[in-house]
Amino acid sequence: MSLKDDPKFNTVWVPESHPQTTQSAVRFVPVTMNGAVVGYLWAAVTDDAARYVAREDSGDAGFNAGVAWVQRLRWAKANGVTPLQALRHWAGHEEDPRAGRVDPDSEQECPSLRALEELAAG
Repeated sequence: MSLKDDPKFNTVWVPESHPQTTQSAVRFVPVTMNGAVVGYLWAAVTDDAARYVAREDSGDAGFNAGVAWVQRLRWAKANGVTPLQALRHWAGHEEDPRAGRVDPDSEQECPSLRALEELAAG
């Protein structure tokens, strides 16, 4: 291999994460940055699924917040925190420069993940 060749990366280990899809209703909280909603953190009502969905109009801030939320959800899974507990765990904390903020008492419910994705699409 020379410096002109593209490097090849092999994933050695990735922390376990929750499933990223569900057929059940979802509970969600808006994730804000500087007062603007950049995405939604959700947890399935009836199973072990959880994920962050960026708002389409949030640009790089919404996308980058997703990276931080994936890390937080992996931490939750590794520490035995259920998806619904994780949804509530960060509520009320100060705004994180990458992850944003979840306001307390902002939890809502959508009948499906698809409905939440449509909300994020604007």
